[in-house]
Amino acid sequence: MRQEHEPKAWLGLAAGALGAAGLLALVLAASRAPGAENWLPSGPDFFKKGLVTHVVFSFQVWLLAMLAALAARVAPAATRAGALIPLAAASLGCVLLLVPTLAGWGRASLNNYVPVLIHPLFYAGLGLVAAGVAAVAIRPLMVWRSLDTVGFAIACAGLTLVAALVCFGLAAADPGLGDDSVTANERLFWGGGHILQFVNAQLAMIGWLVAAGRAFGRAPPFPGLIRLCFAALALAAWIGPVLEATHASDDLALRQAFTSLFHWVLPAPPAMVMMIAVWPLIVRGPKVGDVVAGRALLLSLAVFGLGGLAGFALGEGDTRTPSHYHAMIGGVNLALMGLIHLWLLPLAPSRWLTAQYWLYGGGQLLHAAGFYLAGLAGVARKTAGAAQGLDSVVKLAAMAIVGIGGAIAVVGGVIFVVGLMARLGAQPSQRADIVDSH
Repeated sequence: MRQEHEPKAWLGLAAGALGAAGLLALVLAASRAPGAENWLPSGPDFFKKGLVTHVVFSFQVWLLAMLAALAARVAPAATRAGALIPLAAASLGCVLLLVPTLAGWGRASLNNYVPVLIHPLFYAGLGLVAAGVAAVAIRPLMVWRSLDTVGFAIACAGLTLVAALVCFGLAAADPGLGDDSVTANERLFWGGGHILQFVNAQLAMIGWLVAAGRAFGRAPPFPGLIRLCFAALALAAWIGPVLEATHASDDLALRQAFTSLFHWVLPAPPAMVMMIAVWPLIVRGPKVGDVVAGRALLLSLAVFGLGGLAGFALGEGDTRTPSHYHAMIGGVNLALMGLIHLWLLPLAPSRWLTAQYWLYGGGQLLHAAGFYLAGLAGVARKTAGAAQGLDSVVKLAAMAIVGIGGAIAVVGGVIFVVGLMARLGAQPSQRADIVDSH
């Protein structure tokens, strides 16, 4: 693999992660059929195990591979080995994540942020994916002074990822972590999992900057303020390792400290970049040059913004919580879709391309709104069937909206993944970059 092909190779890994997650989702759906446990690797336990791996591929692997693709785009490897070894490590990690899942090994731990199968191969897989991505993500840090604003933002995301990995390492080294249990994994991934949300927010912000540049025909204004927002998130993320180093993993104060860091530090920089991204709309009116970029930007902002607002008014154990995180990750995904179509693997506008954004973005809006309404009506999270207690018209209607929105979003997601896989084998069209050069 030549160095110039490295971003495309990481895109291939990202697409493969989404493809694997999609196939697992189909198997999970089929596993609910009567008698399905007779042909599944671990019988009735497969549902939870498959769900864990589905979540890891559709969130952690997909998002981290996208960060690596962006980092490789602005800071290419100096040698062929430097490009190949990190990708090979992450690819092997993905295989190791699948092996215990398909073999029926290990126990499912549905802990927050990074659910796991309690098996050495699964942990090794996570470690290899993280190491491979980190080896690429730190490259922009070495040349940050020469990078434009988008490149600087990618460097900050890499620095934030390193902080998350340090948190995981410090938690794992704590002798008070406990045995191989759900509680131990909750403690292990709590701190670093919070910092990974800083990375996800930065990925969305990068997508907004690129989409805004395309949509309005010029780099977003206030480049110094943009850099300040990304640097603030990256530096704040390093409070995480300090917290891990000064608290025992079972200390309730540590848990609350990460929650406070998340609530009080994370919202402001994305909100500021949101305003900067749409500033041309405010001062010049709705004049959008690139329609695809405009839709990617505005739908991502709408879905992400809905999730952010929901996060300030969560309930206790009801479906307002999944409303929040489904919308947040949906907004990030829309921003990444835009980054792929506009910057990493440029594609000429088409009806199929436009449909992806309307279907996925509109579906996610309905899905999240339905969850929030259901939570207001008292529907408990992590329940299904009769356990949901859908005993009113409001609850039934809200959950119907959840289902309809989810189905629409899935259609948009499938179109995106299939289109991306098809494009990875084709030559990207020539399209001038409109990214920040400040």
